[in-house]
Amino acid sequence: MAVHYSYSQKLGSPPPFAAYGPRMQIIKTHLSNIKSETIPRPISTTSYMGINGGFFRPVSDDAYNVPPAQGSSIAYCPEDENKTVSYQGRTLARNYNYNGNSSTNPIARKTMVVYTNSSGSTKAAYVYAATLGEITSRFSNIKTVIGGNSFASADWFPTVYNLPAPRTAIAWDSSDNAHLIVVPDAINIPLLKSSIEYIGLNPENAVVLDGSGSSSLRVQVDGSYSKSFYGENRHIFNMIRLRNAI
Repeated sequence: MAVHYSYSQKLGSPPPFAAYGPRMQIIKTHLSNIKSETIPRPISTTSYMGINGGFFRPVSDDAYNVPPAQGSSIAYCPEDENKTVSYQGRTLARNYNYNGNSSTNPIARKTMVVYTNSSGSTKAAYVYAATLGEITSRFSNIKTVIGGNSFASADWFPTVYNLPAPRTAIAWDSSDNAHLIVVPDAINIPLLKSSIEYIGLNPENAVVLDGSGSSSLRVQVDGSYSKSFYGENRHIFNMIRLRNAI
């Protein structure tokens, strides 16, 4: 049995005229046990456990079978500064410091910050930030930063907000646990929000990550990876992984 994480499957909020809600696959672990990891490959080809991370820019439209061009959500760990990762001939910086596709025109989006407080406890908070610099000026002892988006309709294109698709989110609770959530069923953003609430978490303390064909989860349960979900098995920019998967 795993010591540093648990895995569960729950049903989310039933949509109108439905008897059951969408399936939710959840890895629960302490906040100190997660980090953003830039992988530029499918989760299925890594040795890590976790979920897909934030948004990213492919090298061309729908080119998800090759490493992406760059991230488009903040993906940061202090231990990864000035380091790179290479895969299939593409080399990328391990940290991406902006929300958006350009350092010259970043976008303020909801972003999760995991940090150590003055008492030595690992905590999480969210901010709306366009750049990593805005976050490092406000927080000390950062452990990882995970960019994504909010549940607010104003932060999405209407077609994407209402589009039924697999979804990914990360949430945290008052006991300093992180909940890494993948919904393999096709749902829209409002149903993702109500489903997170339905299972007892606060959507305010949650960030929406990339979804659709990027939604993926790799987990070992009782010695098997059969509970994993790889979606379209896309090459993604980063994942949220467990530091200790024992």
